[in-house]
Amino acid sequence: MPNLQDEAKAYIESVLGVAAQMTPVPLRVPYTIRDSYKTYELSVPMGNSSAFNMMLLVSRDDIEYPGIVKLQKHIEMVRNVTNQVVVYVCWSLSTQDRRSLIMHQVNFIQPSFQMFIPEMALDLRESFRQRREQSEVAALLPAAQAMLLSCLYSGIPDETYFTTNALLGDLGYSRVTLSKAVDQLVSLGVISPAKSELHWKTYAFNGSPAEVFQKAKKHLRSPVKKRIGITRNAIPMAPGVFIAGETALAKYTMLAEPKQAVWGMSKKVFNDMLALDAFEVVESVDSIEEWVEIWGYPSLTETQYMADTASLFLSLEDNPDERIQIALDELKEQVLWLA
Repeated sequence: MPNLQDEAKAYIESVLGVAAQMTPVPLRVPYTIRDSYKTYELSVPMGNSSAFNMMLLVSRDDIEYPGIVKLQKHIEMVRNVTNQVVVYVCWSLSTQDRRSLIMHQVNFIQPSFQMFIPEMALDLRESFRQRREQSEVAALLPAAQAMLLSCLYSGIPDETYFTTNALLGDLGYSRVTLSKAVDQLVSLGVISPAKSELHWKTYAFNGSPAEVFQKAKKHLRSPVKKRIGITRNAIPMAPGVFIAGETALAKYTMLAEPKQAVWGMSKKVFNDMLALDAFEVVESVDSIEEWVEIWGYPSLTETQYMADTASLFLSLEDNPDERIQIALDELKEQVLWLA
C-alpha cells in the first residue's frame, strides 16, 4: 500500500502542476498526537519566488478519523508548536465528515478525492494577481522611469530604505502619479516594501544598481515622444531646455556632431519657447535647421544642460546608424550600471 504522505504530495502536485518538497519534521507534542499522526512539512512553490509551507498531520494507517472536536484540539496543539498552516491527511472520509471539516474551517487532504486548504487558495490568488499585474506592465510610466533612473544616479547603498518622497526626489510629480509609479516599480519586483524604524511606508531596491537596471530594462522606453523640425531664432539655455539626441551623444563621445542640432524639452517648455518666438516650427524637410525632441520627463542630471546619459541611451538605442551604436557602447562605459 502506498504511503499516505506520498499520495498527498502527489495529489497536490497533480492539481497545481508544480513540484513540491516534503520533509519529515519531529515535533515536541504530546504522545497522543505522535502515536496518532506522522508530521511532514510540505513546501509548495507559488510562482512569485516564494513558497507556501504547511504542516501535514498524516493519520497513521491503524488510526481512524477522530471526530471534529478531538481533531481540532490536535491541530491547535500542532499549530502552537509550528506556527504553520496545519493540514489533516487521511485515506477516507465520509461525506458527512468532509462537510463537517469544511464547515469548521479545518484543512484536510483526502488524496485523489478532495482537499480543502483556504489559506493556500488565497496565497495562490495573490500570486496570480501579482503575476498578472507584472505581465500587464509593458512599459513604465515616464514618471516611474524618471524616478528609477534618478535613484540609480544617486546610488543605492546596501540596506537603505526609501520613503515615497525619497523616491520622488526633486521631480515634483503629484501624489497620484507618485502612487502609480511606485505601484509599477513594486509589481515589477524592482523595489519591495520594507520594514524599518521609520514611521512612514518604506521601500528597498532589490539588488545593486546594475541588477536593478537589468531587471527593469525591458520595461524602459525612449523618453522622446515627438521630434519636431524648427528654424531657430534664439533658444535660451533655460531650466528645462537641454542638448539631446545625436548632439548630446557627440558631447559625451567621439561621435562627430550632426549638422542639425537637437534640443530636448517637455511639451510645456516647448509651448513656452514657442510663445517667446525662440523658434518656429517648419513642415518642409528642406527648411529644417534644427530639431526639438519632446521628452516625457526632464533631463535627470542638468549638468551643462545636457540630456542625462541613461535617458540619452534609451532615446537612441534603436537607431540603426552603426556610428551611433558604436558611440552608445562608449557611452555605456561612462556609467557602470548601464553596461
